[in-house]
Amino acid sequence: MSRPTIGQHLERVQGLAASRRVEVEKVAVETARGLVLAADAVTARPVPPFANSAMDGFAVHAASLVGPGPWTFPVVGDVAAGAAALACPVGAAVRVMTGAPVPEGEDIVVVPVEQTNVARGPQPLPATVRIIRVDPARSHVRQAGSSLAVGSVAAPAGSLVDAGLLAALISAGVRHVDVWARPRVAVVSTGDELVAWPLVPAEGQLSDSNQPMIAALCEQNGAASVERLRSGDNPAFFASLLDHAARECDLVLTTGGISAGAFDVVREVLEPTDGAWFGEVAQRPGGPQGVALWGGTPVVCLPGNPVAAYVSFHLYIVPLLASFRGLSAPFPVITARTGEGFRPSRSAVPRVVPVRLDFSGEQPTATPFSANVHSASDVGALGNIDGYVVLDPEAMASNAVPESLKVYLTRS
Repeated sequence: MSRPTIGQHLERVQGLAASRRVEVEKVAVETARGLVLAADAVTARPVPPFANSAMDGFAVHAASLVGPGPWTFPVVGDVAAGAAALACPVGAAVRVMTGAPVPEGEDIVVVPVEQTNVARGPQPLPATVRIIRVDPARSHVRQAGSSLAVGSVAAPAGSLVDAGLLAALISAGVRHVDVWARPRVAVVSTGDELVAWPLVPAEGQLSDSNQPMIAALCEQNGAASVERLRSGDNPAFFASLLDHAARECDLVLTTGGISAGAFDVVREVLEPTDGAWFGEVAQRPGGPQGVALWGGTPVVCLPGNPVAAYVSFHLYIVPLLASFRGLSAPFPVITARTGEGFRPSRSAVPRVVPVRLDFSGEQPTATPFSANVHSASDVGALGNIDGYVVLDPEAMASNAVPESLKVYLTRS
């Protein structure tokens, strides 16, 4: 039987999102940064809220600009940003600053100060202004509601509330928004050989680097909370941890115990359950993978090798967490020049390689995380990773590696 591809296993993992959809909650808009709108945000206040000047200059009625010009008008007042509007009679001018309200009148135009005889910058209010030229195609007036009218959609459902959207929503008078709640995640590392940091491992033991690594990745990718759990190779104890995690969390992630060993507790407990799948995916590192439901809660089982767990998290868990949060396409993709360190491979399946990027040249250059690009065990080389590449086995089997690579960025 052929092994499923990375894409096929991703579809299997993504299918878990439908089994435990996170809740929609209403939050104050100022606390919504990083969350995704579950419903359209509707404009409560027009943007702009009033007709205002787009330039520093002088407001006049277009009807006052009779003949070819220049035109000279008395200046009847001064309006700074934040001040109230002043009336402007026909045949007169009002000095206005950028953002200041303009006088009432459908034919009001603002003539930039650069098109008058008044010097730029801080100046006393002149008694008169001489307008040298005007641009009849531009009024330099931002009309009330010209950007967003009351009742219009300020941001559609599915929008990520970033800093810019936060400013737009506040400007539109939106006080509360409906958002997808962040998922709660439990991370369970398994194996009698693992010792919690900072305890010193005994002979034959290893420091548990998987749990803090996967927990940190969950936090970086939008988890509301991460509960850290650890199990040895006792099936009953592992099952009890699953009971707890499934009650308290929206997603359970395990590391280790899913291959074909005599003490692979994760596979032993979960594989007999309805709908579970365990097997080899066509990828390196991280071939062993597994998915299951426990008490209705999705469980995704990652390999125990730290590099394989790191790679698998980015391939499968980042998109899953994005789906829980209402997002899609979590990885920006760039094309980078192939740097030193890549070499032909005889691997029959795609190889996933974490990379670092050098932006000092005209085109970004990608170099493999480890001096041994084909190593799956070099956890000591996982620092400062910018993304990953999926190396096509046919392309890498030739004597020359490709000149460029598609890089999936894992950090901004």
